[in-house]
Amino acid sequence: MTDITLQQIEIFLTVAEQLSLSEAAKELFINQSAVSRWIQRLEGSLNIKLFVRNNRGVRLTPDGEFLYAELKPLFSGLSATLRNMRSLCDLPENIIRVGCFNADEVMEMLKTLMDKFAAVRPDLLIEIVPSDFKDLLEAMALGTIDCAVTYHLGFGEYHMIRSKKIKQLDSYFAISSHHPLAAGEKLQAERLKDEILFLLTLGEMQRTEERAFEVCMANGFAPKEIRYLPSLLAIEMAVRDMRGFSINGPDFGRRFKNEIKRYRIENVRTPQYMIMAWREGGCTAVTKQFIDSVDEIE
Repeated sequence: MTDITLQQIEIFLTVAEQLSLSEAAKELFINQSAVSRWIQRLEGSLNIKLFVRNNRGVRLTPDGEFLYAELKPLFSGLSATLRNMRSLCDLPENIIRVGCFNADEVMEMLKTLMDKFAAVRPDLLIEIVPSDFKDLLEAMALGTIDCAVTYHLGFGEYHMIRSKKIKQLDSYFAISSHHPLAAGEKLQAERLKDEILFLLTLGEMQRTEERAFEVCMANGFAPKEIRYLPSLLAIEMAVRDMRGFSINGPDFGRRFKNEIKRYRIENVRTPQYMIMAWREGGCTAVTKQFIDSVDEIE
């Protein structure tokens, strides 16, 4: 039983309370398959069955009910103790760990915020943790970062997570510089109807398909097809190779220099924002001070 971790216990308790793997995954900010995998490992370590699946989700077995009753007060007490200890250790030499979506414009925004905060608290250090969306959510859940700067659509809406908009972003159609549609200074957007639209995998970004389709329709067309790729780099390569187009920010395609051309989208009904996010009730005093130093936009 030495391989049982606090993470497994937290996942077990959350599933037991939600009686749904999908709802537990949302609360823990990890994907459903990971929740299922961790529960299976815990059951294997204990050599007992904790849950039984049914049409509505899952239910606790008698052994699961017993384990929940024993672990819940212990875990709650431990969590409270760790929060209190962290508050007591809130000393000037503490480091604020800020998760950051790994994109140039997000990194630049974070550095601006850091410079502003340094004028108020030059004694504190800020550690930047570049991540993708999935890792940001998991790091927030596990407490390995104190707050995050990322895109609103990527982060989505989650229980116990608070956020504020800190910058409105421009959106761009991106196509290969060698594509016939890229010949002019102005893009005839409606002609993209014969092209494939590439987006990040649905599990990585929330509401991207809905917003992307809305943007296309507002500009007079619907894409021929939508395909999902696992990373921005993969999308950039697909666009560069004239396999389709994408909807992204001003930094998209920079690593390919002149091989990708961007056209600013004028008709955007749902703006994209950069946000700062943090876990409610999980901030130290200095983290809260950093968050409060960041202005929220309307």
